[in-house]
Amino acid sequence: MAEQHLLTTERVAASPDWSTLTERALDDVSRIVRSEIHMLQTSIETAVEARIDSVVTRSMTIAAMVCGAFCILCAAVLLLHQWLPWWQSFGIAGFCLLATGVVSRATVKSSSQLGTPRHEMNHGRSSA
Repeated sequence: MAEQHLLTTERVAASPDWSTLTERALDDVSRIVRSEIHMLQTSIETAVEARIDSVVTRSMTIAAMVCGAFCILCAAVLLLHQWLPWWQSFGIAGFCLLATGVVSRATVKSSSQLGTPRHEMNHGRSSA
């Protein structure tokens, strides 16, 4: 009888109870969730860094283009001033700059409409 009692005690000691199993399962789940969150955080950091690099690069490009356009405008005004008074030189340069802006806006607007489907250009109204 003592032998049978020892076997039962060993079996109980070898097989953990439900609370221990639940604790281990929750611990495993929490480790998995922590590792998934860490992977998500790493991928988000990489995406944000890439986006910031892109924004900085575009900002620098735009700043360089604005400076170049300003220098070209000043050169055009100085060139025109050789034959015309200052006010006429600035007026002609401003008018040319304004006309270039209107033409480029119309070009961008028409090219953006080419990519949209026909039903969206009618603002959802049927063509019939």
